[in-house]
Order: sequence, then structure tokens, then C-alpha cells
Amino acid sequence: MGKRYYCDYCDKSMVAAPTIIRTHIKGVVHQKLVSAHYQQFKDPETILKEEGSKKPCSRFFSGDCHFGAICRYSHYTPDQINAMRNYVAAKYNSPNHLSQPSFEDLYQRLQSEKSIKTGLDEQDTVIYDECGVTHVLPWTYSPVFDNYNCLPPSIRRLKSGDFVNACFMQWGLN
Repeated sequence: MGKRYYCDYCDKSMVAAPTIIRTHIKGVVHQKLVSAHYQQFKDPETILKEEGSKKPCSRFFSGDCHFGAICRYSHYTPDQINAMRNYVAAKYNSPNHLSQPSFEDLYQRLQSEKSIKTGLDEQDTVIYDECGVTHVLPWTYSPVFDNYNCLPPSIRRLKSGDFVNACFMQWGLN
């Protein structure tokens, strides 16, 4: 038995020949299922753009439309369309809805947050040795770990005195 192709949308398995797969993907049933799958993720603005110019589907309301999500007519009632319009209008008129910030605004906000954070973390990243030399570490320490005495070296706060009598012979050997 050769390789098989499985279509997640149709829950169907078939021979993995390019012509068979192409024929399946162009089929009405597959297109209807794909469209129905992605319809559930659309926001109201997109639905209104798509459904606003369509006429109501008379077969859908009688329960006889076989096209489903690929029907050229609208399957929404006028009440549903009005409810979506009211929702979108309320969303855009709410005080929480702001226009997209400009790149300069985002950059300035990032720089101000960075300067505030740098000021707070500087006490954790700067160490002084006995000669008064300042060393700035590229990481920050959590002050929670200062309460523990027997921490492994990987999470212990480093001090300049820890390197005074250090003996480095070869990497990985003691």
C-alpha cells in the first residue's frame, strides 16, 4: 500500500497522488468544509464586509441550501446583520478603542520603559570590588534568592571576592 494523504477538513484519507489530491481540493464538499472551518474565526467587521452586499438566501431560511459557507447569498438574517453593525459601531465608539499608535510613539514608550527598568535593576546588576572598580553584569538577580544560604553556583549572587582565588585550569575539569 502506497502513501496516503489525509484531509483534516473532510476527515478523509486518499492515495497521495497529485492528481487525486488536486481533484479533492477543487471539490465542492472540500471547499464548503474549509470555508465553514474558517468562518468561525472571522471577526464581525470581516463578516459585515462580505455579507453586506449579498442578498438573503431564500433556500437557507427554508432549510434547503446545500452550499453552506460557499453560498453566494447571505445566510444571516437582517436582525443578525444589524446586531453585528451595532456591535462594530459600539466597539469603534468606545473610549477604549484608540487608533493605531505610530512607530515614534511605540519607540518613545519602549525607551521610557527601558530607562525606568534600568534604574530599578541597576542595584542588582552592578558590583564593586575592593579597588572601587564597577562591574555591570548583563543580567539581573532576583532578591528572593538572597534569603537562602546553600544555593548552587548557577543561581547564587556573584561577588567580586568569589574570583580572587579562583583557579581555572581547563574547561570542564576541576
